[in-house]
Amino acid sequence: MANMTDRNRVAALLQAIFTSSTTFTITPGTGGGSAIAISPPYHLRLMSTAGSNTANGTELTATGYTAGGNTMGSSAFGAPSAGVQSSSNVVSWTAGAAWSAVVGVEVWDTAATPLRWLQGTITSVTLANGNTLSFAAAAITADGSQW
Repeated sequence: MANMTDRNRVAALLQAIFTSSTTFTITPGTGGGSAIAISPPYHLRLMSTAGSNTANGTELTATGYTAGGNTMGSSAFGAPSAGVQSSSNVVSWTAGAAWSAVVGVEVWDTAATPLRWLQGTITSVTLANGNTLSFAAAAITADGSQW
């Protein structure tokens, strides 16, 4: 079967989700399902074991890292270009002791029960005490063109 994704619609959906700075709810259509509350701001979490499309990774536990990650700002991503949105702000951490390997990142919302929205692997990074791991603005992308 041919690829059936309408990238313009996917880009519009990503923009609605990731550029909003207020909580809103997506309600299901006639097909049923549960409503999904979207709760910005989003947090970038570091993973010591990478997640997959169907399973969460294992969040890093280390001195200087706060469980739940760091905020990506009030508007986590900019407007999409060719189906791709890039992060709007710098997100960084400073190790308070040596860190084991960081192999993935995940984007989570800040609902009472947080939901994971995006995941991806990175080149393995270890940090020595006092070193900083930083993701520049535009370093994290949400790629709707791959749907």
